[in-house]
Amino acid sequence: MSETKHSVEFTQEQFDEIMSTVKPLGYLAGSIMSKGDELARMLEYEKFEKAGIPGKVYSPIMNKSINDKSNMIEEQNNTLAEKITDADIERLWNSDYVVISPEQHAIGTMCELGCLYGWHYMANQLEMIIAKYAMMLDEAGDDKYDRADVYHRLMVELISEITRICHKNIYAHYYDIRTNHLNEKDWRRSFSINQLLYGMILACTSDHMLHNSFDEILPILQEKYGVKENAAV
Repeated sequence: MSETKHSVEFTQEQFDEIMSTVKPLGYLAGSIMSKGDELARMLEYEKFEKAGIPGKVYSPIMNKSINDKSNMIEEQNNTLAEKITDADIERLWNSDYVVISPEQHAIGTMCELGCLYGWHYMANQLEMIIAKYAMMLDEAGDDKYDRADVYHRLMVELISEITRICHKNIYAHYYDIRTNHLNEKDWRRSFSINQLLYGMILACTSDHMLHNSFDEILPILQEKYGVKENAAV
């Protein structure tokens, strides 16, 4: 049986057009690691195109600049985590709707689902703050000084909460006996971490790194938060 050939892919110019002008923008999320995963994502994209839904849809499988490893040099591969994170999460953020296949083995897709949940949760928290001050505005009536004070307090609380979340201290650790610093190639690689997961770790951790052990993080916390007087250090 001959293999079905798929030629659908986006150029950088097409990506830019989708991001800037075309609405609604969809995002198709799902694993692209195996050949079966690739074919499934291609089929989903082609079905979307045939369905005649307005706008455009982005699928990471179409982004050959980061997912085609055949012509990638070592220097490019060493920054792959950051490139994947920047490309996919930006489009996920700007999308109007998302269709996701959250299979348990799809680590990158789970990261994307975590982003969606986090954004949804934070939006709900901010909406509750706004709703609280909306009630205060109703009580203030037409008094412009009272209303100005309410608006000021609203902005202070919103900025305070956003700052608290953005400046949350995060430290990550991951130990695996197979990790090493050898220049391993192809199927000789002993261990690998999902690059979207790694890119998100680098982006959101306070020190922008993945520690090798929990013990590496304890001194950082001690220096930052201090040590209890009676602690058995």
